[in-house]
Amino acid sequence: MKSLVKCGLAALMVLATAMPAMARSWVVCVDTTKDARFSSEATATVPPTPNFFVAAAPVYPASAAVVTAISTATDCTQTTVGKAPVGTFFAFGGFVGGLPQSTTADTADGFYVVWHFRIDGKGAFDTTGPTRTTPTYSQTITGSTNPGLVPTHGRAKVTNLSNGTTGTLLTFKITTPEGNNL
Repeated sequence: MKSLVKCGLAALMVLATAMPAMARSWVVCVDTTKDARFSSEATATVPPTPNFFVAAAPVYPASAAVVTAISTATDCTQTTVGKAPVGTFFAFGGFVGGLPQSTTADTADGFYVVWHFRIDGKGAFDTTGPTRTTPTYSQTITGSTNPGLVPTHGRAKVTNLSNGTTGTLLTFKITTPEGNNL
């Protein structure tokens, strides 16, 4: 019996030390015709890019089924995505493409953003940094109301997702380290 208890405790220790290495992911779907507002001031790009924007949109769990549904989605509704939202995403940003001009700008930079993810009943976390035209990039985690959900600092990985429209849906997956790994 003692050896069984020792084995059980050893297994729990291995599991407990592996837990911080795990990650949590969510999918955000922004319908730019409904969920975003853009400033009337714009840059001289073709087509013109608004200088500023704000958005609020649903957050979905990042299961394989949701990511697959998003790949052909033409809207951000629960019916299309196949799952109920688990929270709300808030964002504001300013266009930084082509900046700085005093040095060589990084052509992959788009908007400098502040993102807030409210996960219903579990807490919220914030990230900041430039959006990128690359398939994946990172955002800096600037805070969390629940360190057990998402750590209070660190880096989140953003993966741009394809969808069933051109230009009206912005879809991405954000993956954060699991909380309590500070």
